[in-house]
Amino acid sequence: FDQEQRFLLAADRDGRQTIGVSPQAFLPLDGRMRSYLRPLNIMKVKFFDRTRKIVYSTDHSLIGKIDGDNTALVLALQGSVVSKIVKKGAMLDLAGEKRYDVDVVETYFPIIDGNQEPIGAFEIYVDVSQAFGHIMRVSFLSLAILSAVMLAAFGSLLLLMRRLTMQLSSAQSELERTAITDGLTGLFNRAHIMERAGDELVRMPHAGGRRKGSESLGFIMFDIDDFKKVNDEFGHFAGDCVLKETAARALQVVRPYDFVGRYGGEEFLVVLPHTGYDETYTVSERIRRKLRETPMSAPGSVCRITASFGIACTTGGEAELPDILRRADEALYKAKRAGKDRTERTDSGQAVPDGV
Repeated sequence: FDQEQRFLLAADRDGRQTIGVSPQAFLPLDGRMRSYLRPLNIMKVKFFDRTRKIVYSTDHSLIGKIDGDNTALVLALQGSVVSKIVKKGAMLDLAGEKRYDVDVVETYFPIIDGNQEPIGAFEIYVDVSQAFGHIMRVSFLSLAILSAVMLAAFGSLLLLMRRLTMQLSSAQSELERTAITDGLTGLFNRAHIMERAGDELVRMPHAGGRRKGSESLGFIMFDIDDFKKVNDEFGHFAGDCVLKETAARALQVVRPYDFVGRYGGEEFLVVLPHTGYDETYTVSERIRRKLRETPMSAPGSVCRITASFGIACTTGGEAELPDILRRADEALYKAKRAGKDRTERTDSGQAVPDGV
């Protein structure tokens, strides 16, 4: 405006300074204005006098019109600078070509005379579409990079946490297994087989009278006969092999929900839920035959073993585990005294199954 003010300033009827362009100056001014504005990415300029009439614009069709309903123009004519970003659906550029969906910064500047009084205003439209597009691309790219970084970081952290959690769970499971398992045979250890037997006993009904098989809990306690001779003749490693094979054969006979544990050195305990004397005796005999009929192999040796068995079942008024185990143990030693390699039970006032 400073460069062109001698062509843009005029006097009104009262002799006051105002904005105006003479017909002779219009074309040269218009050419210089377009040349000056084009490198600045400005699409359009309007000059207003104090009556809000457009006295010059790069869009010639607007010259002479009055912008009567423009708050930003009113503020500029009062001395304020007003700027805002708007999207134009369609507008002409300096070359007269129509542009669509253009982002522009629309700014109104007051024109001040020597007395510091506003005498008019001008409006410029700066095309910021490319800048907006660049900002959006950078924003999306930054968001994508940030998302990728976060995904990689949190994904790696999640995988690490998952791996550590699985390792911890595995270690915990191993500790729990170790706490309840006999290290040599893989059976339940004494403490855990006693705990499981106690739990089963608590679940059994305690009505008086003789129990039916489905309401009874069967116990088999068996001991390898002359196990010391196995260790003395073949060595302790062979003895360990015999213990492990004994455990494996016992597991082959019992049901999936029965419990087998190592009760002592060469002594084992089998707990049979919902099993009466007849079924307990049958299972005991199957284990006994399983052990005696096939020799057991150990590195450098083959040995035959037998075992003695004592059985007991819960009775009508019995609720203490030590009492039941005591009867099974007494039956076991009864089998030992009777010549070993057999199944026995103590006399508890109930009929002894055939063959016991």
